[in-house]
Amino acid sequence: MPKRNLVWIAVGAVLAVLLWKVPEALIRRDALYDQFGPLTDISLQIHKNYVKQVEKEVLLRGAIDGMMQRLDPYSRYFDTSEYEQFSKRIEGQFYGIGVEVDQLHSGELVIVSPIEGSPAFLADLRADDRIIMIDDTRTVDIPAEKAVAMIKGEPNTSVRLTLFRPSTGQQFERTIERKLITVPTVRGWAHTEDWEWDYLIDPEYRIGYVRILNFELNTARQLDVVVRKLLVYDKMQGLVIDVRDNPGGLLDVVVPVADRFLDEGIIVSTRGRNTPEQPRQASREDTYPAYLKVALLVNGGSASASEILAGALKDHKRAVVVGEKTFGKGSVQTLFEVENGHGMVKLTTGYWYLPSGERIHEKGIIPDKVVDLTPAERAAMIESRVKVYSTRRPATQATTATAPATASAPASSPSATAPAKITVAIDRQLQTALDVLREQIGPAATAPAR
Repeated sequence: MPKRNLVWIAVGAVLAVLLWKVPEALIRRDALYDQFGPLTDISLQIHKNYVKQVEKEVLLRGAIDGMMQRLDPYSRYFDTSEYEQFSKRIEGQFYGIGVEVDQLHSGELVIVSPIEGSPAFLADLRADDRIIMIDDTRTVDIPAEKAVAMIKGEPNTSVRLTLFRPSTGQQFERTIERKLITVPTVRGWAHTEDWEWDYLIDPEYRIGYVRILNFELNTARQLDVVVRKLLVYDKMQGLVIDVRDNPGGLLDVVVPVADRFLDEGIIVSTRGRNTPEQPRQASREDTYPAYLKVALLVNGGSASASEILAGALKDHKRAVVVGEKTFGKGSVQTLFEVENGHGMVKLTTGYWYLPSGERIHEKGIIPDKVVDLTPAERAAMIESRVKVYSTRRPATQATTATAPATASAPASSPSATAPAKITVAIDRQLQTALDVLREQIGPAATAPAR
């Protein structure tokens, strides 16, 4: 058969496939249009007959938010400006009051955790507080996305929140100023005399302490710098990792954090409707020494990435987990670009599973050593943290050379006092973690001079 005929036969075969596929695609598209036809008709009726003129963009956003609200609290749509703010949040910088919220099945808006040092934290907002009203708007009457936008608001303005605290049965109000929040995600237990973070909480037993506020882009690097410095200069033997009230963050950040403590095995696995199981494996590269004893502190405000870390170290028996049952947020979200530059949509695309194969979504992780704090103990612990994180370097010691002399606060101001320390004696969970490590380390040895 001539080659020209073979070419025409091949072209004909391709055209046949295309002609078969195109009608199938058109049928699917027509079915989609038929499905959303009522939405178009309702939009036209509103424009034609509603008593007031409504912008098309407002109706479109309302329809999108309605679809997102029907899914779960973690799926949402971002327009271009909202996505820019979301990206800054991932980078550790954003405007707002500094609080992570979730919407319960009842419609109540609940605080997962306030970011330490943020306006919300300093106003004594706590995990499990219910936000009843934002200014004069009831939160049960609006979608979670709108509530979040209302709380975030405009920079350097204030928001009035009406809250209910289940642990005390009290309802109260707080007026909080929105500010630029820059989150250094790894902190110590106190400040040194030169106002750097102090990470060595027990020099006698050589025990370090790190508090991870969130898992963001630079968290793994920050933590690695701190831990390796403690190992080299302080000959650290034990480490307390505190992820209490840590709402989570990025999967791709917490995996390398967990990998530093594990030299083999599965860290976490993800499974979705359209994706096969994807296990994340630990490697021997850059793993911290096996002699380093680890205790991990968790509570009901520990969610998402915090639970991945706790679950991985607990299942592999690499750490003793101490505290209260975690939040139970075990779903994975993925960002998808909307056509023609109309923003991004974040969708829950799967669930993650512990190395044991257990799915903890809406169940949480039970610690190895359960230590429940009373409301009074928790209040005292938070007050101790507030003193540490709200105390700032006096202006005379500030590193910024251009700061005017008049910027220094008076000596009586609590914000310009000597460096404060977390009061270990009033934190039974931290006490328990330290006791566990001391027992594992054995007889105390004097730490080297620093």
